[in-house]
Amino acid sequence: MEVLRREGVDEKGIETLILDRPETINSLNGTMVSELAIVLREISEDSSVRVLRIKGQGRGFMAGGDLRWFAGMFEAEPDPQRRQEVVLEEIRKVHESIQLIDAMEFPVVAQVHGACAGFGLSLATACDLVMCASDCKVTLAYSGIGTSPDGGSTFQLLRRVGRQRAMQLALLNERINGETAVDWGLFSRAVPTEELEAATRQWCEQLADGPAKALARTRRLLRSPQYDLAEALEAEARSFSECAGGHEFPEGVRAFLEKRRPDYRASMGEN
Repeated sequence: MEVLRREGVDEKGIETLILDRPETINSLNGTMVSELAIVLREISEDSSVRVLRIKGQGRGFMAGGDLRWFAGMFEAEPDPQRRQEVVLEEIRKVHESIQLIDAMEFPVVAQVHGACAGFGLSLATACDLVMCASDCKVTLAYSGIGTSPDGGSTFQLLRRVGRQRAMQLALLNERINGETAVDWGLFSRAVPTEELEAATRQWCEQLADGPAKALARTRRLLRSPQYDLAEALEAEARSFSECAGGHEFPEGVRAFLEKRRPDYRASMGEN
């Protein structure tokens, strides 16, 4: 891989994926688009992974799309219709990575510092939890370059911050810091930059030691676009019963009654 790096699954089952184009603040180009889809698919199929952490190398998480990449596409395709087709194909490739994250069977945590703009914000909000540096710089950025958002950011913004703040970020191209992002509900928690690595690691270890199957089912319920109460209740009932048929729920109950910490790793099973 040229612009992505896997640290490898550690003894806890935590995999770390590093965006590694630090000279451009990890901006998205064609190479990264292709590699993201390949690597995320590999990670999703790795049975040893219990948690995925995504972070950026260098000065920031991701500064959005590489505008030189787009400029090259525009120059190569002067015909508007053909240019539209080429860009549509590329954006659909970009969206594969968002769909792969959504389909993961384990929690995905973003660790955000420095710049988090454009597709960087889309990528971060596609994750289940976002730990950020208090002074990170967050902006949607798309209206600033004359285009509309991609990467599922409009879907995520409405669910996380509501219509008015979503409009504020999307239409006015405002930039907010990490503390404001947490205040708005966009990110999960903000810490000083020097504490970011340790704080994110603590979250990942807590998740890795948790009930993997139950967390996967909980994640799926929260990600399901259910707006009908009856359907949501039925989905929860089925998921709860599936947990009861597995090994983690019985272990959690036994541990509570025995006044000890549950050991979900020791009671590994298929359900």
